[in-house]
Amino acid sequence: MYQVIIGAIAVLIFAVLALLLWLGGHQRTDAKLRAELVAVAQQEQQIGAALTLYRQDNVRAPLGQDAALLDGLHSAGYLRAIPPGAWFVSGDGKRIGKPLGGQTVASCARMNALAGAGAVCPPCDSEADASAPICQQP
Repeated sequence: MYQVIIGAIAVLIFAVLALLLWLGGHQRTDAKLRAELVAVAQQEQQIGAALTLYRQDNVRAPLGQDAALLDGLHSAGYLRAIPPGAWFVSGDGKRIGKPLGGQTVASCARMNALAGAGAVCPPCDSEADASAPICQQP
């Protein structure tokens, strides 16, 4: 009889833990998306600030785009280290970003919703929706 009671308690504990894991999955996914969004936003700010400082010091000097721009900012001392990932920077420097690993249109829209920009995922070359922090690479 003792073994039946212990077995029932073990099954009950296992069921409760499985239920908590199943119900808590959405919060964990949202927390992971928020953390990635904050990290990318901070890196975008660093690149933008370095680009602004470079342009103030070198008014007419061309720097390039994307990886060449980041290498130029790093070698000129405006960036301590190049943030990891494949970053893109528009020619005018107004759009800075990077494609996220495993990003789908649904996860892009979810991250924009978490950031308060609406549940949309605009293309990265769209000027109409430039306020969305996450965009979809063409």
